[in-house]
Amino acid sequence: MSVFGKFKLNYFNRLVLIINIVILLVAYCVYLNKIFTPTEIPYLNFLSIGFPVIFVIVLLFLMYWLFFSWRHFLTFFILSLGLVYPIYLSYPLIQFNKTDNSTSDLSVLSYNVHGFKEEGTKELLIENKADIMLLQEAYEGQQKRLKNKEFNHYYSEFYGLLTFYSKYPIIETNEIKVNDPDLNGKAAYADIDIGNDTIRLINIYLEPMYIDKALVKDIIQSDNTQEAEVSSRKVELKLIKGMQKHEEQLKAIIPFISKSRHPVIVGTDLNSTPLSYEYEKIKEYLYDSYIEVGKGNATTFHGFKFPIRIDYLFHSKHLKPIEAKVIRKKFSDHYPVTVKYKFTD
Repeated sequence: MSVFGKFKLNYFNRLVLIINIVILLVAYCVYLNKIFTPTEIPYLNFLSIGFPVIFVIVLLFLMYWLFFSWRHFLTFFILSLGLVYPIYLSYPLIQFNKTDNSTSDLSVLSYNVHGFKEEGTKELLIENKADIMLLQEAYEGQQKRLKNKEFNHYYSEFYGLLTFYSKYPIIETNEIKVNDPDLNGKAAYADIDIGNDTIRLINIYLEPMYIDKALVKDIIQSDNTQEAEVSSRKVELKLIKGMQKHEEQLKAIIPFISKSRHPVIVGTDLNSTPLSYEYEKIKEYLYDSYIEVGKGNATTFHGFKFPIRIDYLFHSKHLKPIEAKVIRKKFSDHYPVTVKYKFTD
């Protein structure tokens, strides 16, 4: 019995049932980003962007069955449990990580500063000064105060697009080259001497998608169906192109992780969500530091007023994170991510 009496699987409810099954199958396809690349099936990676919306639709179906058929509700509730982990990766609001009160050996910050366009960005970095800072979209001309007064060791590539600050000596650096002259996303590494060991830092800025707010607004608010379709197609092509460039970049980056003789920390504006091929590729070799120990809202990009998580710190097994947080201050369209680590024996 449902809460409204005897439930009949009439034509309407059969249609709801079929649609619910299809939505569930589509939602579970997000796991296929572990297997297929954007070149092979680019539309799978689209699910990583739209998954929060799909998850909400799944919840609405569950509410429907709760009111009309507890048996269907229970069935679909069980079938939907596998979707909790993907949504948790994107919005880890509730976490059960135990607090580690031990002293950290190394603090690291990763931050897309958006060209230091907002006054107060430098002060934010100085106030939250970490042993290591990996900046994206920093640019040389904006960093004199930081470079000259606040940090001991400094390295930048691509006119400051990628910047490393370190309290430890930097002993080896280089860009990570990709054979694509049109690529705007970049990566570089710096090996630092921490005294009893060497750590490899990799700073990654994956290819931006160039989805401007006006284009998104055209899709949402346009009264002209044809114009909305044109704008949607433009967004679609930009996303596919960006994802495939990400794949190309990662092919060049991964060997610097997998073949490193040293413990690795990656700081990145991945321009991809935690359900994407890009994230899954890095997770084959490294751990997501925030998911390991973070608490609270982990979303890092607020540029479209739809909070998503695209900025990360990853670490190898030689390091143990003991504290992670996102600094929620709007001096960029991104938020900084900070993690404290200690070295494992």
